[in-house]
Amino acid sequence: MLEKQLPYKYKVFDVLKKGILCGTYPPGTVLNERRLSEELGISRTPIREALQMLEQAGWLTMETYKGAVVRELDPVYMEEVGSIRRALEQCAVEQAVRNMRPDELARLVGIHEKQQEMLERYDIQSFVAMDRQFHNCIYQMSQNRELIQLLQNYYDMFQYMGTQALLNTDERRVTTIREHQAVLDAMQKGQADEAVRAMRIHMDFTMQNMRMRMGDSEKRGTE
Repeated sequence: MLEKQLPYKYKVFDVLKKGILCGTYPPGTVLNERRLSEELGISRTPIREALQMLEQAGWLTMETYKGAVVRELDPVYMEEVGSIRRALEQCAVEQAVRNMRPDELARLVGIHEKQQEMLERYDIQSFVAMDRQFHNCIYQMSQNRELIQLLQNYYDMFQYMGTQALLNTDERRVTTIREHQAVLDAMQKGQADEAVRAMRIHMDFTMQNMRMRMGDSEKRGTE
């Protein structure tokens, strides 16, 4: 049963999105309002509102005769999402340089150092967790609430597609640290333009690796 705290639609949104991310609702699953209402123990109105929110966030499609269907994140869609995330990441780091506080910058440095430590320990799971914290910290430093929400959703999409698994390769882990270091160096110097350039390079490599992963997945599917 879902804890009944207002606003319901946001609680339902979080529950359903987590279900998609963890595979409870795989691509192609029809999310039925009535069934979800019974499972969560709340009325259908917040269910309907949450489904609309998930559609707007790109997780669902509304299909005739079916209703809300969990979206298949195909290569074309991920290219579109990737280009948007690339632009937003650059916007976030630029605003972060202009709005950051010394304690926030120190926190980002600490996260980067921990990620380097995880690289040396070969702790992949923690390395990936630190990767998200690094980006989330920059989002928060931007002080742009709408930007934060959008970027967290797009990060979730990339993680859902399994692109973080690319960090399992020795080469990608090392290059990720170097790319983060370049972003951090520019931020420490207060150079917004250079930070944007470094983030653009980081996102370009991220997209390149995503394409490689999706290409490999398609090849395995035809074998």
